[in-house]
Amino acid sequence: MTKFFLGFFSCLYGVAALHNFYVSTTSVRFVPDENSLQITTQVFLDDFESALRLYGNENISLTPDGSQVKIDSLIEDYFRKNINFIAQGETMNFDFLGKVYKNDVMVAYMELQMDTIMSPLSIKNTIFFDYLSDQKNIIHLKLASKRKSFLAVSSKSIFEIPKDFFDFQN
Repeated sequence: MTKFFLGFFSCLYGVAALHNFYVSTTSVRFVPDENSLQITTQVFLDDFESALRLYGNENISLTPDGSQVKIDSLIEDYFRKNINFIAQGETMNFDFLGKVYKNDVMVAYMELQMDTIMSPLSIKNTIFFDYLSDQKNIIHLKLASKRKSFLAVSSKSIFEIPKDFFDFQN
C-alpha cells in the first residue's frame, strides 16, 4: 500500500512539474529628482521569441549574436504595444533604453519622462496575452518607501495608480 501511495504521489508531482507557469515582472520606480518613471521588465526569452513569431518574425533568435539593431527595434515595438502609461486619456511615450540577457530571461529597461504627474495615471500591461491564455504580469510600483503591486491577467490589465501614491508628504 505504501508503494501505491508513493507511486501515486510521484506521478502527481511529475504531472504538476510539467505544467508551465507564465509570468512577467515589470517594476516601475518614480525618481522625483529626474521627474521620471524608470521601468524594468523581465520576461522569459523563449516566450518572447514565440510572441514575436506570431507577428511574422519566424526566424527571430534573441541572442547576443543576432542583429541587435533589429532585435532592439522588435522589442521596443512589442513593449510599446503592450505596456502603456495613460494620463488624461492619452498614452504617454517612454524611451526604450536597452536590454540584457540573463540566462533564459531578458531584462528590458525603459524610462518615461514626466514634467508633472498627471492624474489619473494608469498602467496597462498585456505582455503575452495574445500568445498565452494563462499569462500573468506582475507590476510593482515604488516611490521612496511606498510600494504598490498589481496582477494583470487577460480579463484585467489596466490599473489606476492612486493619486496619493505620488504625494511626497506621505
